[in-house]
Amino acid sequence: MSVGFIGAGQVAHALVRGFTAAGVIASHRITASSPDTDLPTKLGVNFTTSNKETVNKSDVLFLAVKPHIIPFVLDEIGPDIEDRHLIVSCAAGVTISSIEKAGYGRPR
Repeated sequence: MSVGFIGAGQVAHALVRGFTAAGVIASHRITASSPDTDLPTKLGVNFTTSNKETVNKSDVLFLAVKPHIIPFVLDEIGPDIEDRHLIVSCAAGVTISSIEKAGYGRPR
C-alpha cells in the first residue's frame, strides 16, 4: 500500500507522524505534493510539486488542502483517479459525497 497527500501542511504532518510512529506505513511509501518545497522535507517522505504524480504513486489519497482549493485540485487530478484509489478528504466541510457528486470517485 502507498499513501499520498495532496497538501503538506499541519494536517498532513500530523497524519504522517501518527502513521509512521504507529508503524502503519513506512515513510518511503508516502508521497506528498505541495507548491511549498520546504514543507515536505520536514515530513521525511517522498516529495513532488505534481499532484498528478502523487495520485499516480498512491493507493490511498488524502486531500489535505484548504476547502476552497478542493475544486481546483479535483479538476486537476480527476482524470487520474481510478477505482483502486481510496480518497480521504481532510478539508473541513468537504464530504466524500460532495466529491462523488462532482464526478470524482465512487463510494466504497
